Amino acid sequence: MWLRLYKITLLFLISCIGYGQSEETLDSIVKLEYKEIRVRFNNLIETNSTKTGLYAKAYLQKGKKDKDDLKITTGLYYTSQLYPNDFEKRVIYIDSAIDVIKKTNHKKYLVILKNHKGTVYETAAFFDIALDNYLESLELAKKTNFLPYIYILQHNIAILKRKFGKYEEAKSLFKKALNYEKLKIGKEPNDSLSYLLTLSELVTTYRQNKELDSAAILNDKGMQMSNKKTIQSLFRLNKGILHYHYKEHEIAIKNINEAVQVLLKSDNRQYYETYDLIDAYFFLGKSYNALSNKRQSIIYYKKIDSVLQKTNYLIPKIRLAYLEIIKYYKSVDDKNNQLYYINRLLHNDSIVDRNFRDVNNKLIKEYDTPILLSEQEKLIASLEKENTKISSQNIIISILLAVSIFGFGYYYYRQRLYKKRFLKLLDTTTNSDQKKEPSNNSSSSSINKETLNHLLDQLQQFEEKKGYLKSNLNAKDLAKSFGSNSSYLSKVVNTFKEKSFSSYINDLRINFVIDKLREDSMFRKYTVKAIAQEIGFNNAEAFSKAFYKKTGIYPSYFIKELEKQQST
Repeated sequence: MWLRLYKITLLFLISCIGYGQSEETLDSIVKLEYKEIRVRFNNLIETNSTKTGLYAKAYLQKGKKDKDDLKITTGLYYTSQLYPNDFEKRVIYIDSAIDVIKKTNHKKYLVILKNHKGTVYETAAFFDIALDNYLESLELAKKTNFLPYIYILQHNIAILKRKFGKYEEAKSLFKKALNYEKLKIGKEPNDSLSYLLTLSELVTTYRQNKELDSAAILNDKGMQMSNKKTIQSLFRLNKGILHYHYKEHEIAIKNINEAVQVLLKSDNRQYYETYDLIDAYFFLGKSYNALSNKRQSIIYYKKIDSVLQKTNYLIPKIRLAYLEIIKYYKSVDDKNNQLYYINRLLHNDSIVDRNFRDVNNKLIKEYDTPILLSEQEKLIASLEKENTKISSQNIIISILLAVSIFGFGYYYYRQRLYKKRFLKLLDTTTNSDQKKEPSNNSSSSSINKETLNHLLDQLQQFEEKKGYLKSNLNAKDLAKSFGSNSSYLSKVVNTFKEKSFSSYINDLRINFVIDKLREDSMFRKYTVKAIAQEIGFNNAEAFSKAFYKKTGIYPSYFIKELEKQQST
């Protein structure tokens, strides 16, 4: 699959003009001028012709014969485009092109290649490596004042920011790119293409941020500007998704299907990204679900899984699709499929959590922070010019320094405190609360002795059988399973366990998970979210709070320290 920003890249590499040709061989093509080979290659790559490779090979061979590093680089770049579905080959050829161009003074070409490498990695969902290449390319583009690529790279970084829910920052970057691209309209062939691509991304950003009116206005503009162009399918896709949000599900299905049918044609694949296809299948599934057509809904949710198995393009949204599939197979008592998709979800969860955490940290550290530091330097320079504000500047610096020292001290104190609590936790047994003998002075004296003993026996069996690991557990249902009522059960738990019912269940779960984590190294590999689900919590946040309340540390810290102990 071709990344959409590849089309923008080509605008700075090659020109698109028509030509006529007869049957040709490699030797005859090598004799042509570089410009003619380049033009023909570009026209053939548009139609995915089998002859495309012949022109790429000819360009590379001619460059090697002439010992021209720039032409060799271009030939390797062309060759990398011949393998849209072979990630490793694309990387090998683009790395070779980068190695050659580094020997020259063509810094702007290096910017283009680094950006292209980033798009290749982003297509394969290696977001952290993609960001590394974008940042390196952006730094070099700024040094060489390569204005077009400064905006292209900001566009690419904005897409990553949107993936992490940083909608305001993404909108700001897309708008800057749009303002630049608007200036190019009317000056070259296909001059509106990059503008329309960025406009479609801005529409998606508004839509994902629930600013539906703004999204609809911009999308109508895009529909008009892209009339009779393939790229209009991106705006039709957004139009369908907006209809879903307006609860017009049949219209949503019609528009999304029309968009997908156009985009999936082999010669149109440069116009869409994996996340567009996931969006299309996701909202088709939701639309059919809203129309009570569960079977058709699951078909589209499973299409998302098929896309992921081919591309490994894992993003948080996919989780909802898996949950719907699991829920469906549970409703039809298909245990094999239910287990299969649970395993798929747990596997994907662990990768998504790790990847998104790492890339989010990198965005902050390597993109946002340098921008803030640059702004800081400008402010400091401005303050230094204003003699009357020197004292204020010193005060601000002193405050920041004091805050930094306090922050470091507090962090060090917290780490020592957590370490003590961890060691204490290792030395403490986590057995269930011991059963107490009934007392006439207890608040449960209103319960007759036979009922009381029955409930205590049931609770003991409940603990021994680990019934507390069941999700959505409540006093009413548990009491009913004991042949009693929630009022009696709560009194017994309050008196003999000396805690509320929810605290009693949470403490049992935490005791269990502490032992499980200590004893089972494979269990420690699970994500916090997966562990929470395994022991009955509805989400990772509730589990973390319950764990901290009982132990004084968070489960992530506990697991990390256990892993450290094992490694030493």
